[in-house]
Order: sequence, then structure tokens, then C-alpha cells
Amino acid sequence: MRFATVVLLQLLAALAAAMKVPAKNFVERDYFVVEIDTSNSTAPLHSFITNYNDSYRFEHPVRGLDDHFVFSVEKAHPHASFLGNLNSNDYNHIKRADGFEEAHDALVSHPGLRLIHMLPPKKLERRMPVPMDDLPIIGESVEKREFTAVDSSQLPLKEVADKLDINDPIFGQQWHLVNTINPGNDVNVKNVWYNGNMGQGITVAVVDDGLDVDLEDLYDNFNPKGSWDFNDNNNLPKPRLFDDYHGTRCAGEIAAVKNDVCGVGVAYKAKVAGIRILSGPITSEDEASAMMYGLDANDIFSCSWGPTDNGMTVAGPDLLVKKAIIKGIQDGRNNKGALYVFASGNGGRVGDQCNFDGYTNSIYSITVGAIDYKGLHPSYAEACSAVMVVTYSSGSLEHIHTTDIKKKCSATHGGTSAAAPLAAGIYALALLANPDLTWRDLQYVSAMAAVPVNEDDGDYQEGALGQKYSHKYGYGKLDAEKLVEAAKNWKNVKPQSWLYSDVANVDQEVTGPATKESEVITSTITISKEDLEVMNLERIEHVNVKVNIDSLFRGKIGVRLVSPTGIISHLARFRPMDSAGSGLRDWVFMSVAHFGEAGVGDWKLEVFSDKGNTIKFKNWQIRLYGESIDAEKAEKYDVEKDYAVVRRERLDKLGLPKDTETIQSSVAPGTDTSESETLATETFASESNAPESETHVDTTTEPITATARPSIESTTNTGTTTSTASALPSGTNEEEEDNHEGANKQYTSTHAGQYFMALAVVGFIAVIVVMKWHKTPGSSRRRRRDDFEFDIIPGEDYSDTDEDGDSLDLRSRDPEDLDRERLFDDFNAESLPDYEDDMFQIGDEEDHDKTVSKTTESREQQSDMTNIDNHSPEIETGGSIEPGESEDTTNRHQ
Repeated sequence: MRFATVVLLQLLAALAAAMKVPAKNFVERDYFVVEIDTSNSTAPLHSFITNYNDSYRFEHPVRGLDDHFVFSVEKAHPHASFLGNLNSNDYNHIKRADGFEEAHDALVSHPGLRLIHMLPPKKLERRMPVPMDDLPIIGESVEKREFTAVDSSQLPLKEVADKLDINDPIFGQQWHLVNTINPGNDVNVKNVWYNGNMGQGITVAVVDDGLDVDLEDLYDNFNPKGSWDFNDNNNLPKPRLFDDYHGTRCAGEIAAVKNDVCGVGVAYKAKVAGIRILSGPITSEDEASAMMYGLDANDIFSCSWGPTDNGMTVAGPDLLVKKAIIKGIQDGRNNKGALYVFASGNGGRVGDQCNFDGYTNSIYSITVGAIDYKGLHPSYAEACSAVMVVTYSSGSLEHIHTTDIKKKCSATHGGTSAAAPLAAGIYALALLANPDLTWRDLQYVSAMAAVPVNEDDGDYQEGALGQKYSHKYGYGKLDAEKLVEAAKNWKNVKPQSWLYSDVANVDQEVTGPATKESEVITSTITISKEDLEVMNLERIEHVNVKVNIDSLFRGKIGVRLVSPTGIISHLARFRPMDSAGSGLRDWVFMSVAHFGEAGVGDWKLEVFSDKGNTIKFKNWQIRLYGESIDAEKAEKYDVEKDYAVVRRERLDKLGLPKDTETIQSSVAPGTDTSESETLATETFASESNAPESETHVDTTTEPITATARPSIESTTNTGTTTSTASALPSGTNEEEEDNHEGANKQYTSTHAGQYFMALAVVGFIAVIVVMKWHKTPGSSRRRRRDDFEFDIIPGEDYSDTDEDGDSLDLRSRDPEDLDRERLFDDFNAESLPDYEDDMFQIGDEEDHDKTVSKTTESREQQSDMTNIDNHSPEIETGGSIEPGESEDTTNRHQ
């Protein structure tokens, strides 16, 4: 037995050291992760394998996470009928099914078993850029460009080219590096280069669809040690599908070599690694492994993907992926923490916001928004309180010029997908200037060195750091020179500490009927000095708010947080596309607007609804993260630990007095009705029957007036139980020209407004009818030129229901949802890039013609249906086959 255990451990160690894992057969088997505590002994793992040898097959250890192991079970096996998540994601739970009670009980009570995490396959999708037919795609035959100053405006470009001997043919078009059309609207990197800082020795991992590492622009700067292909399970993450070009473009922005090909990267002597996950089905184990791959080689992870930015999705990473990212910030860069840079999202035109994306609103991410070459906010760029900074991308009919696959150069790169890698390259310059910066130091430096833009547009607030903050622009745009100088002189902050409040039970309901505005439910959690001291927390950096809110229409939930100093975080603004009736369950919002605040005092959460909706604010919790008081008392964060319990235990140990959590609630009369109702004052004990806490909660419900408008100056006074009447939050729709139905606007009670709304509804219906009857089934879709890609993840990791199900949504769709999706498609229809004809087909012409014929026939028979996909048949059926690949491995749905 001991010999078998030794052999087992040796095998596990060998498998953990190698990234290549056995291929998975999702047709015949279900896969799952178990966490088994082996810190004291390997006996629990050995007994698990032995006891379930006839039922479960051991596959491999989870790559990068200790004590986590992948097993599989045949779909036909009886255990497959009750297996599910245990102490993991809050959906698809393990069931104590009839007839399997003993098997269930034996499994969940196995010694050392901590969790079970199911691994259904999921496909990470992405959006395609609009082809630019009027702009050339530059090939390798482009000759060296002589930079001749036509007028004085071109002198800065010529100066940089001459001083650094840059002869790359499209360098003159890389306005994001040196902008001669709108001077000042670039990343201001030239002086950083002049000082010899080009990112040498820093590696940026591009987590995407692969890198064309054979290109001259990337070959010399490719870092194979930090690279892995999680789609094809090998160590060379090359583009293999016809649409695998996005990662190559992003890598070119970061570190394209200074040579005679295309342009240069912002850190053109840095290294880039490729981590390929977007080109096929993967599991959460694959994703988790990708997010912590090569922590000894990769300094920065550039991530231009996230949940579907269609204005109706709420999704984020599951527990396994969260653990991986936390490992990255704890162990990466020799315990200083890897940097995770995420694009904020491209759903701005449909009212989407990045706080409904669990990747961008993670405290461990630097979320980057976009501005265009004029310094303006593009309509596609999502805004939210998680945006840290912005940098340049497409908009105003201009785009990012960079490297492309097939030895070409791209003139069509854009979206926030392009902003994130540009920021990652700039951060490489900062890390070279000061390698001792931690992941939190970089966030401080970003806030302190950012340059505010469009101050008359961004609804800026004065922050506690002395910097202005905007939900559109974060703390401002990245300025490479200012960032590098700030990094050089930055003194490391003390380690991180955190505080969880008790859960504040609210249980208040308000309705916003068509005849009046919604009332506001205001709940207050008071953080005391003693709370902060026992949790070793000196000042705030990130704020999490965890909410449970029921709603008939999820998109009509509004949430804003007011800090003790009056700084407002708009956590949720109305999303007109989101008609889900599930509300928000245990959803966590995040804000970086409160960097530097002390944290002591009343934190007020205001929850309200749009017209024609009923919401019930059930409960909430605030979580504060920031700098520790005493560095020697700093702890290691555990995502599965309840730090509210820890806080109460520490207060108990010190014998500090604590008050019972009290909720006071009332409803004021609405503006358009004479009826009023009063909810009784109720007193609740803590949810977990824990000792009394000093966290104090006051809840009041107030009407929203028809004319009042909240601003920084009109914040409520702290320490009171009744807030002033407040209006719907301003600026829900970031683009003035985007007037979505149901968006958060100010209304008057005049009949003229009602007539106007009636006309608007009639006009909207007319547009829908015209769009329905004038669609051409075979036509390809196109969007406006400045609408670009943002890779997307379907919302399977955050569930709105307790019902079981895999990662694919196969439910019947409500007609209203289908109408919304069609409208979204019409606004955001896209086509694929026009590279080469042979890249768009798989198989011979006969197969292709049959597919086209069948598709055309089907469309003619169902012309009255409104949910036909209008993408061209060639795109739906095609993809290139690399040598050694089969048609089955490359053909896939788009």
C-alpha cells in the first residue's frame, strides 16, 4: 500500500509538472474537480481513488492549484445522475437523489473532501472586426518609409524616427504612439524610449487566440517559456483557425519588433507570450490554468475578452478561476503579483456596463476603457465604477495600426480589445522602471499618474487621493512618461488587508408604475474605527458590494453607493436590453472610486427601479480592501473564508461592545399618488446568529422626485436615518445620441411628455416592422466603421437559477428576448475580415455548394421567421485546416 502511495505521488508530481493532459471525451464522460486536503497526509486522496476506482477515473491534477484533482465518470454511470457542484459555484448542485442517498452521503462525507466542481465544456466566443474595404491591408512587400516633414506638424514624428532609427513602414500611421493629427492625443512614449526604456526583460502574456510567432514582427520577441495552447494542448499557441488573428494584433501593439516590417510596439523590446484559449471548447480547469500559466515567466496578462457584451448578460469567473487569479497576484513576479489587464467591454451602445462582468469588476484586474484619436469617449466603450484608466483605440473613423497574421499589417484593429494590450505594454515600461512594484502599487501609480480627459463630459468627482475620478474615464488616460516617472519614485504600500461587514437584511420592496417615478431604498452600514483596527485596515483601495435584489426586469435595477465622504459609485445603471426576471443573486459589484478613503462612517447603498418594475431589496454586504495598518500582521487572503465571522470573533476577543443589527424602514408617499404606506420598523439578529456586531444598518425608502437630480454636491448627510429625496442617477446612457427605451432619464409629468413617449413607441414599432420585412436572408451584416471586436464569454459561470444545466442555454426563448437579440444584432452586425478567399472554406467545393444550397432552401422555406442568422454561408461553414489537422477539429459554429 505504501509503495502504491509513493508511486501515485510521483505520478501526480510528474503530471503536475507537465502541462499536457489527456484529451477529454465530453460525449461519453462528465468531468469534475475534487479538492482534497493533503496538507497533513496523502491518505485521503489515496482512499478516494481506491474507494471510487470502479466509478471515477483519475485524469490529472489541476494544473497550478494544489490539492485539486480532475476525475471523470461515464455519463451512463448511476453517479452521473446526482453529481454536481459542492461548496463551489452556486448552481448545478449535487443532489441527494432517490435511490442514491447512501452513495451521496458517502461521497460528500469523504475525509478531506472540500469541494466538487463540475467541468462542462464551454466555448469562449469573441466578436469580429468590421472589414475596412476602403483602407489597404499592407503586406510584406511594403518598402521602407522615408519620413519627410511635409509641414511642421510632422516634425515630432520625424524626430522620433530619426533618433531611434525607426523605419517600420506603418510607423507614421501609428498615431497612438505619435499623433501628428491631434497632437497630445497619444500615449506620450517618446521620452521613455529616448531614456532607453523599451520594456526590456518584461514579458506580457496575451491570453487570446494565439500568436503568429513566425512573423518577423514577433519572432525575436516571442517567449516560449510563458506560452501554451490550451485549445490544442501543446506548447506552440499558433493561430490555426481562419479567425485566429486577434491575439497577433494585440501582441503587435505591445512588442512588435523595430525592423522593416509593419510598425513597432509601445514596448518594442519587451517579450510576448501566447496563451491560446479562445479557439475551441475548454473547461474551467483549462481557463484557471491559463490564468496562472508561467508565473515564473509572465509578468503581465493581457485579456481582451469577457462575458457577452450585449446588455443582457451577468456573468463572471467561477470559483476555480478566481482561485487561479488570486494565486497569480499572490505568487506571480516573485510574490509581488502578476498584473491582469482587462478590456472594459464594447457593449456601450446597448447600455451595457462593465460592473456586470465579473472579470472587469475583480479587484485583481486593471480595467481599461477606450478613447479615440481625438481623445473622445467612443460610444462602444463600457463605463462603470471598475474602470481604472483609459487609453487609445478606435473611434472617430480611425483605428489602431498594428501587426497581423499572414505577414500582413492591420489597419482595422480597435475596440476596448485594442486598449487593453496597449495599456499592458505601457505597464511593461513601468515595471522595467521599477521592478519592485506590486500589483497594488501599479494600481496606485495608475491612479496618481493618469491624466484626466474631457473633464466637462466625464462627470468627474474629487477622490481621496487628490485625483479626479470618472466612471467613463477612470482616473484618466495613461501617459507613459508620467507613469514611468511615478513608478520610479513610488514607495511600496504595505500589504493588503480587508474587512467584511455583516450582511444587512433590508427586505424592502418598491414599485415604479407607469404614472410615477420609483422610490429609493436607502440602507446604511456603519463601519467603526474598531472594525478597521481589528481587521488591520488603514485605508481603502477597492470596495465590493454584494447584493441580493429581486426584480421583474433585471435591467431596471439601479444601485449606487455613497461613501462616508460623499463619493458616489454608480454600481448599476439601467440596461434596457436586460429583461431577465431573475434579479441579482449574490452578485458582487466593485468600485475603484474610493481609493485612499479612510472607510470610517456610514456607507449608504441606494437601490431604485425604473418605471413599470417592482424590485425587492433583500440584503447586502460591503467588503473593503486596502492597505494594512501593520505590515507584520498581514495575512494571506482566502477566497473561501468568511471574514465577517473573523471580524466578530476578534471584536469578541477584545471584549468590545457591539450593538444588535437594526433596520429601520419606511416608505414615503409617491409623487403621483395620494396613497401612502408605512412599513413597520423591524429588528433582525445577524444571519448566522453570530455575536452582536458594531456594524449598524439603517434602511429608509424615499421617493424619487421628478425634478431633482443627484450630484456630488447633493449627497446625503452621514449618520442620519432618513435620506433626502433623490432622483434617478444621471448619465446612465453614456452616449447622448443613444436613446434606449427604458434608459435612465429625467421625465416631467406634463401631457406633452406622454404624447412624445407614445409617438416614440409607435416609431419604434414601425422601425421593427420595416427591419423585419426588409431583411435580405443572404446578405452579410455590417456595422459602422468604428465598431470593433471584444472577445466574449457566454454567461454560464454566473447563474440566475437553481435549476441544473450545462454551460449551453438550450431553453426555449421568449419572443421579447428574441426581438431584443435581433435588434442587438442589427445594431452590431459584423462581418469577417477579407484576408484570402481560401481561408473561408473547409472541404471541397461540392460540400460547400451543398451547404449553401441547403441553407438557401431552408431560408426560403422559413422566410417568415425573424430569428434567421444573416451571416453569409461561407462564414458559417468555413475555417482553414492546418497541416496535420482534420476537418472535424477545425469546423465549428461561429
